Amino acid sequence: MASEPLPLVEMREVWKCYRRHHDRPARLKDAFLARFLGHVHQVEDAWAVRDFTLCVEPGEIVGLIGPNGCGKTTVLSIVAGVLEASRGDVRVRGRVCPMLQAGAGFHADLTGLENVYLSGAILGMGRQEIDRGLDAIVAWAEAERWIDTPVRTYSSGMLMRLGFSVAAHMRPDVLIVDEILATGDEAFRAKVRHRLRDEADRGKIVLFVSHYMEEVLMVCDRVVRMESGSVLRAGPTGAIVEQYIAEGRTQESDDEG
Repeated sequence: MASEPLPLVEMREVWKCYRRHHDRPARLKDAFLARFLGHVHQVEDAWAVRDFTLCVEPGEIVGLIGPNGCGKTTVLSIVAGVLEASRGDVRVRGRVCPMLQAGAGFHADLTGLENVYLSGAILGMGRQEIDRGLDAIVAWAEAERWIDTPVRTYSSGMLMRLGFSVAAHMRPDVLIVDEILATGDEAFRAKVRHRLRDEADRGKIVLFVSHYMEEVLMVCDRVVRMESGSVLRAGPTGAIVEQYIAEGRTQESDDEG
């Protein structure tokens, strides 16, 4: 009997705390003076993620939705290894590729071609691997005309197309996508949606964040709704998004009243 595939992402009872320092001395002289006078600056614990649990199986596209500041990007950053959880258990299997902002890792004075190699190296690709995928990366981004110009001349849409193409062609096991469909035209967004579905069909997983509920409905298999760093609701995309939109409209109506 074949065993069940292991989740590629497991987060169990995960918490993330940031420490906020109030009235911290700006200069060394002030620090000595404050210590001499017995003044102690205040430290406040701010919990960005609270008791968060999520397991994602191969082949799933899971959306994270919620208002700004609810902890979505922090969760993605923990999965990507950019941040470390303060407590809880985090297990991520395979190669992870974070797409957290347009042109992340790109150097403004280098050309698009040079940045393909730089970004690929940052994402863990070897030179030969990039060489083999270079034509496909440039073609997918439709960057043939501008690949040899410095990226400081690129629009945000051009940066996103090239950055996403590099990430997708590194064949990640876990692809993290945060608001990349907020830029670009509909043709590009449709192309990205198709690519994300292809990755899922190949047994990879996608963690997807967007404030555009139409995109979430088209892309995600299921959704986790977050509030104040915790899971508020989770389930099939349609039901969770419909409720989220309805509650948002109710709040807007109350505010207007």
